Amino acid sequence: MAKKPISQKRAEKEELENKALHRVFNVFLLGLAAECYLFLVYRGYAAGTIDSMLVWHQILTWGMYAGLVMLVAGAAVAFAKRQDARLRTGMLWLGGIGLFLALSGWVVTFFFDNNRGITTMCILVPILVVLALIFFLFQPECFLSTLVLSCAMFTVWLRGASAGSSRMGAAVIVGAVLGAVLLAAAAALTRKAQGDEGKLKGFQVFSLECDYRIIYAALGAAFVCVVLTLALPSIAYYLLWMLGILLFGELVYYTTKLM
Repeated sequence: MAKKPISQKRAEKEELENKALHRVFNVFLLGLAAECYLFLVYRGYAAGTIDSMLVWHQILTWGMYAGLVMLVAGAAVAFAKRQDARLRTGMLWLGGIGLFLALSGWVVTFFFDNNRGITTMCILVPILVVLALIFFLFQPECFLSTLVLSCAMFTVWLRGASAGSSRMGAAVIVGAVLGAVLLAAAAALTRKAQGDEGKLKGFQVFSLECDYRIIYAALGAAFVCVVLTLALPSIAYYLLWMLGILLFGELVYYTTKLM
């Protein structure tokens, strides 16, 4: 098999980099639009008059239903037309927007007490945007470690913030228990991939030079913090600091590997 000329390799590399930057730009714009939308929701629904609250309640309710339709339609068309890359990508974006509308509408209206729902969404959106940027720009193992630590931080914060709410507190406990189970499953799958040169069922999920100790450390720290905050919500503040330091150190480590 003939080797590709250097100019062709350079052109392919530049094309891949341009695609990644284009995705990053789209994610940033969507995240900014989502935060602006949530700001309007806060002003009109959480901090508005009775009339504006009623109007925004209807907007959020209909937006939730419209989002579910967009999510189902986007996922169905993307799967049916998966051979058409352009259409598949567009439908996936449509489904993602629908998921945001459905999730934000439900969270804001269901967890209305003390503005817990809107506060949760305002914090969740930047986290998801940063995770998406890391997914497009960093190694797969960096994304997994960052995802695990970020989700653990969000769970710990939610557990501490919802300790005084019976409705939200119960939902957070169920979610935290499910998260702990998923962390254990992720550790098992990582172990399996490690034994097959970073592959799971033929797919390359980790790079060949992956340092699995970082992944196991992130999974272990996240699991311990989630379990501790389930038992003692009062220590959530200190666990957040510990997870934040670990997250910063992990990102510095993977950033230096890109240099």
